[in-house]
Amino acid sequence: MHNLFTRFLVSSLFCCFSYCSYAEITDTKVIDNGGSGKYKAIVSSDSLLPGYVIYQPKNLQETLQSEQRLPAIIFANGACSDSSLEYERMLTEIASHGYLVITLGSIQKVKDDRPFKNVTNAMMGKALDWLSETSEDKDSRYYHAVDLNKIGFAGHSCGGAQLLAMASDSRVKTYLMFNSGIGDMSMAQADRSSLASLHGPTIYLVGGDSDVATPNAKLDYQRIDHVPVVLANDLDGGHSGTFNQPRGGSFASLALKWLDWQLKEQDTYAPIFLAGKLDNFAGWSVKGKQFEGIK
Repeated sequence: MHNLFTRFLVSSLFCCFSYCSYAEITDTKVIDNGGSGKYKAIVSSDSLLPGYVIYQPKNLQETLQSEQRLPAIIFANGACSDSSLEYERMLTEIASHGYLVITLGSIQKVKDDRPFKNVTNAMMGKALDWLSETSEDKDSRYYHAVDLNKIGFAGHSCGGAQLLAMASDSRVKTYLMFNSGIGDMSMAQADRSSLASLHGPTIYLVGGDSDVATPNAKLDYQRIDHVPVVLANDLDGGHSGTFNQPRGGSFASLALKWLDWQLKEQDTYAPIFLAGKLDNFAGWSVKGKQFEGIK
């Protein structure tokens, strides 16, 4: 009887720990019917990564069979806040095309369901550490899910300053600055000297004269002389871009083309950024420098 009880206890503990490892997703929601991409996406929270939101293909294992390991994006929100609610449509759209996106702050079902608070810059690095660990954990649903050589940092407004403050992380391959620029300001422990930490192709996406970030983004573009950089300007976009439009609007579409070029090596999208081929992006202007063959 004692031996039977011992075996039962050991078995129960094993199942408990096994369950804890596998039963990771604790909450989900669906935006824009999962996006327009090949892989319908969900907004999710994970018990093994509290305080973050993960945008991912709903059928992750099926996606991995087709895509192999996925590129990943760490996204810092505007106002350096812990809510990605404003960006759900864009980030869902990106995830539906075979990306995993992690944002700072816990999941929200509706606006104002909890008070906002600021998040630390270090959360970006912590998310990357978690990706590295969970990608090698055989008991994780994310085992071998992420290509750790294809990581991007992205941020909106103050979140862009957080990006710059953490830009030196050698694991990051590309950067997306949404309606953001440091100029001569200091914000989130970043200033103009932080531009030197960028070590991969960088794109600024801004919203014209009505976007408070546009002058600083233009200054940053002028000052960055050591990595490829693009300035993409939606002349009527404003500081909130098109995030609230279905599937994130043109900001999401242009960002996705950039990611597909930089992290999926789909060179067919290069002319958008290097030659201003903007047939599907009315109202945008784009210029780039420091790319091979581009002065």
